[in-house]
Amino acid sequence: QFDFKHIPKPGANSNCNWKGVPVECGPRGLPPGYHSLYRNNGDGTFTDVSREAGVSELRESYGMTTVAADLNEDGWPDIYVACDSTPSLLLINSGKGTFTEEGVLRGVALSEDGMEQAGMGIAIGDYDLDGHLDIFKTHFAEDTNGLYHNDGKGNFEDITRAAKIGVETHYICWGAGMIDLDNDGLPDLFMTTGSVYPQLEKTLPQYANKGPRVVFRNLGNGTFEELIEEAGSGVAATHCSRGCAFGDFDNDGDVDILIVNLSEPPSLLRNDMRGNHHWLKVKLVGTKSNRSAIGARVVVHYGTKKQAQEVMSQSSFYSSNDPRLHFGLGLATTAEVEIRWPSGLQEKLKAVSADQLVVVKEGAGVVAGAGWSKK
Repeated sequence: QFDFKHIPKPGANSNCNWKGVPVECGPRGLPPGYHSLYRNNGDGTFTDVSREAGVSELRESYGMTTVAADLNEDGWPDIYVACDSTPSLLLINSGKGTFTEEGVLRGVALSEDGMEQAGMGIAIGDYDLDGHLDIFKTHFAEDTNGLYHNDGKGNFEDITRAAKIGVETHYICWGAGMIDLDNDGLPDLFMTTGSVYPQLEKTLPQYANKGPRVVFRNLGNGTFEELIEEAGSGVAATHCSRGCAFGDFDNDGDVDILIVNLSEPPSLLRNDMRGNHHWLKVKLVGTKSNRSAIGARVVVHYGTKKQAQEVMSQSSFYSSNDPRLHFGLGLATTAEVEIRWPSGLQEKLKAVSADQLVVVKEGAGVVAGAGWSKK
């Protein structure tokens, strides 16, 4: 176990140096811990089922962030763990209370060239509008952030270079989002940055402690373009940031961003969209399923496009987003909504008007008067 009384000093060994500068040690050289899974008993208490689920035996890794989502579309939530300097983990849910680690087998453990990376934050979304959940993972400086395309069966292809997001390697990136920031119907990528070695910039000024936020705008052809200054002063401003959460905090129909910064107050980036793009928000209320509808999948069809999202309890980096799912619709003014609840129940809503929040109760359809419209 890690011993706080005997922490190696900066520069004590090869794991405590970066670019020749003495820094805090790790994760290499530090003893790895084990992963834990706690089952909710439904009465405010939890039971540790790590051993029975086969999770605690995964001891040779440095877990950083985790997300639960049904990645192979069998109706059971899987678990993806971004690991720092060890292969990331994908725990496939058997549906019988156990998990099997298949990260390497399914293509999300290593970089495209087979190298371990320093996984930080995770975003889940459908960037290419094929109805399947893809993975975006942030990494350490001098390494690319990773984008993994899901074939619908939980097998992934690293398309980082093909998507042209490998151009950004300057920053240590943390919080991440795969969210439509301009309501054009194409999910974009967002990430926060910030150093872990504040002493570094005194010797190597190119590795500044504070960095900007970064946006990669989805071009709709499988590629992205990097935006920093072009995305506004709130994105270009430099901070040493970590987590970020996404939600429409002012209920004006676009996605705003709350960012946690080190040694200073958080930042709230308000998104003020202009133009003729439309949107739709979906809030789910479970009855047979859990009340928050965590694990429910929603596929929205608009124009010739379709986009999948899932209600999740956590994503980004130690963050939790607005539970209302936000879909940019581009020029479409109506949409069709398909819902698969955790209970297995499936519902479909036809000809749903754009620019509104619809509240759907499991088994009962749209709750009249519970939503709102910006028309």
